[in-house]
Amino acid sequence: MTGRPSPPAPQPVPEPVAAFAEQLRELRLRCFEPTEARLALQMKCGRSSVSAMLNGRRFPSWELTCAFVTACGEQPGDWLDRWRDAKRRLDALRRDPDGGGAGPARPAALPDAGGDALLAATWYRSNPEFYSAAARSVRSARSEIRVTYTRRYPPDQYTTKASADYFADILAWAREDTEDQRSVRRIIGVPETDGVPDKHVLAWARRHREETAAILNYEASVLRWTAAADGLNMALIDDSVVFLAFSGGARQKLNGFSVQDRTYMSYFAAYFEQLWTPLQPLGDYLDDVQR
Repeated sequence: MTGRPSPPAPQPVPEPVAAFAEQLRELRLRCFEPTEARLALQMKCGRSSVSAMLNGRRFPSWELTCAFVTACGEQPGDWLDRWRDAKRRLDALRRDPDGGGAGPARPAALPDAGGDALLAATWYRSNPEFYSAAARSVRSARSEIRVTYTRRYPPDQYTTKASADYFADILAWAREDTEDQRSVRRIIGVPETDGVPDKHVLAWARRHREETAAILNYEASVLRWTAAADGLNMALIDDSVVFLAFSGGARQKLNGFSVQDRTYMSYFAAYFEQLWTPLQPLGDYLDDVQR
């Protein structure tokens, strides 16, 4: 008789993944070892995701790492260099499993003028995945959020819970009573045809002015948008995290990616400031349109 084939031997956990998982377990222990279920609830992810990252079965994205560190009561920024170092060593191991040419891990430093930057990008496959990750970064922001919104439909016409939570979290972060100096600036692209603003976006903009009038840490300015397509939308969180969103033809069709890198961030920050400087504040724009 032929016996049943033996199950395949489990693959060994790569050293960078195992070492990072051990650091996460130590952090969990320091905050009195909350259950995986409790952590998953705070991180807004599945319990299996928490278990996988703690046991080294999966190397977590930076967004998932941020959520875990925040749930354990520490600052995500204190963990960025650790995550980057583990990611670089894991990438080097995947390129050269035998370790012949990997060499020492590259330090977490800015690229030199010659270029050749190593960027860790996290790609999102859907609207909910993108907005959930962006919302987590918003909630953990320290001092500054800069966002653009240039689409042919107003935000309240998007039905996914993740997108609604993202927009609500930005305002909640700006409203939060704290001694920190906080700032949210939003560029709103209002579509125009022959100089006439889109009525749906304009109506939302009026409601948005009323909703945000009492938020001292929030500013919005208007970009008159004449292209018959959505613009490239971005969210810049503090000084190192960039989210870039790309939309499709349908209202809910949106995905994108994020990058944790200060040099990369600096290009988009400069572009944001270039856009922001000549724009009309939302209130002035609406007053002009009404005349």
